[in-house]
Amino acid sequence: MQTWLACTLTIITAQTHADISDTAADIGSIGIPLTAGLIALAKDDNEGFIMFLEGAAYTIVATHSLKFAINAERPNGGDYSFPSGHTSSATQGAAYLQFRYGWQYGLPAYIGAGLVGLSRVQNNHHYWRDVIAGAALATAIQYWVTDPYESNLVITPSISEADIGINGRWTF
Repeated sequence: MQTWLACTLTIITAQTHADISDTAADIGSIGIPLTAGLIALAKDDNEGFIMFLEGAAYTIVATHSLKFAINAERPNGGDYSFPSGHTSSATQGAAYLQFRYGWQYGLPAYIGAGLVGLSRVQNNHHYWRDVIAGAALATAIQYWVTDPYESNLVITPSISEADIGINGRWTF
């Protein structure tokens, strides 16, 4: 155990800050959506898993279509900066968890997705606009395809010629 710990610490301290952050962003962009899918499967939520896959597919297609159509230059001089693919991937998983299972699942995942985006900016792979666009795109797509898993409280707006109000339903 001590040998493993010493080797790990040596590897980590030998890497630059950017290398560690890039690795963390890579892990987050895959790990957050992977965890979201595994949570759906662990809950035996086949309907939700399909929503997760649908959101992931739409997010990947939309992100990469925009990347190739816009072909914005990265801060480091590379191509295809807008929107951030790492951020859209991580945010898609977080948005799925939040929209399907609630904030107790979504909040930690959103924090992780935010760190992925921060890493991409700090390491000159993206501008803030790229990260924000990737997060907004993934969130909007996942919102569009996801239904809540269990909803005890449903609130809907009510608009008619005579009045404006809110209707609510609580099942227990």
